[in-house]
Amino acid sequence: MAKFYFETDAQLEQLDQYSIGIIGYGNQGRAQALNLRDSGARVVVGTRDGSSSREQALKDGFTAHTVEEVSNNCEILSIMLPDEVIPQVYSESIEPYLEAHNTFVFAHGFTVFHKTINIPNDADVVLVAPTGPGSKLRSLFEAGSGLPALLAVEQDSSGEAWQRCLAYAKGIGCLRAGGIKTTFAEETVTDLYCEQAVLCGGMPELIKASFETLVQSGYQPELAYISCLKEVKLIADLLFERGLDGMRQAISNTAKFGSAVAGPALVNEATRHELASILSRIESGQFGKQFLQESACGSPVTNSFVSAEKHSGLTRTGLSLRDDLHF
Repeated sequence: MAKFYFETDAQLEQLDQYSIGIIGYGNQGRAQALNLRDSGARVVVGTRDGSSSREQALKDGFTAHTVEEVSNNCEILSIMLPDEVIPQVYSESIEPYLEAHNTFVFAHGFTVFHKTINIPNDADVVLVAPTGPGSKLRSLFEAGSGLPALLAVEQDSSGEAWQRCLAYAKGIGCLRAGGIKTTFAEETVTDLYCEQAVLCGGMPELIKASFETLVQSGYQPELAYISCLKEVKLIADLLFERGLDGMRQAISNTAKFGSAVAGPALVNEATRHELASILSRIESGQFGKQFLQESACGSPVTNSFVSAEKHSGLTRTGLSLRDDLHF
């Protein structure tokens, strides 16, 4: 059974004696830095000279600091950089400047799960992974609410890592909604798997294939686009608000019967076999190695894939519709 934690389970005072260094001021880093500061924590932001993220940090009222300065002077280091960037930045600008007994905070378990950096044995290593983008984390915080988070401890050198993990989660507003205890491995595998199997892999490919099937059969691209892509949000909202059963109750009897007939035909044994293969590649670390190799080579597979989609009939139809119908 999952274990849940809320604001009453955490003490912000756990952070009082420490400086929190946010390394990486992108979407997630910016939101966490602002939320922590608004919660009363002492926050320092580390960025590169001349970067757009440094300009944004200065606009937000933070003082300009290098990654090296933050690494040398902050007891808690929040690594908010892209997974593929972390190893080089860590080896060049973080590791040589570390003090003893640091606490490392990650918003995703990839780096720790795949052991892409060498974290000192005397450090605490915790995971505070908001279940949504930084923009949502910030807007909910400002509205007095929060985004749920996944929480874990990989190393507990101090004996207080879990308390610091909870305090940090409270500081960014996540415990207003709730935190779920997990592990770095579980968070990494489930996150990568759902991205590939459903959110960013499976669902977009199903949309593309359905659109192409309709168009190739002579139906108007505009109607195919609206039916196969735009209306996904309507169902996604129902799923988010009511769950699978609630979504079924909200749709027509025709849609219910159609889903009962077509759904199992689409997700058949061959599909389930491929889903299991995707999971296996992630669990074994094979996907992680492939991703890092792809990044080191300039991301040719990714760039080719994105370029093809950018010039597809589906994309062109969407652009035209947005101009014509103003949505």
